[in-house]
Amino acid sequence: MVRKIVSLAAALAIAAPLFAFDATKPAVRRGLCAESLIEAMNRERAAAGLRPLHLNAALSAAADDRMRDMFTKHYFEHVSPDGIDPFTWAERHGYDYRAIGENLAVGYRTAGDIVDGWMHSEGHRENVMGSTYDDVGIAIADGAPRRPFGGPTVVALYGSR
Repeated sequence: MVRKIVSLAAALAIAAPLFAFDATKPAVRRGLCAESLIEAMNRERAAAGLRPLHLNAALSAAADDRMRDMFTKHYFEHVSPDGIDPFTWAERHGYDYRAIGENLAVGYRTAGDIVDGWMHSEGHRENVMGSTYDDVGIAIADGAPRRPFGGPTVVALYGSR
């Protein structure tokens, strides 16, 4: 019994820094989550005869770090104010890619709305429908990294190895 409590306490202590940035809870309660986004993207891909995207842990960790950086430095751009591009985040998490892309969204309330917005933007659509992409990493935060935007904010990193 004591061993289980100590193990649980150690696990919580290790995960505590993750809870400090967990701005996703309200968005998840509204039904916006990585799984619902992937499902919406995969519906579009299936309609075009493309294979589905799969959630990738390394790309999700990269998307989380990317999100953290946007909130810390108050920007909403594909390249950070200090010149870090989306590809760097994937490399930092050991994702050795052949192809990689990034979609950002802010202010859309549902997965369907986000994907619909991406499908009406040529560059974003190319990422959702990228036939070379197999993997996707998703990060969702309830707020927005800068004004005048309102949340939620989404980072999607697409990749293939």
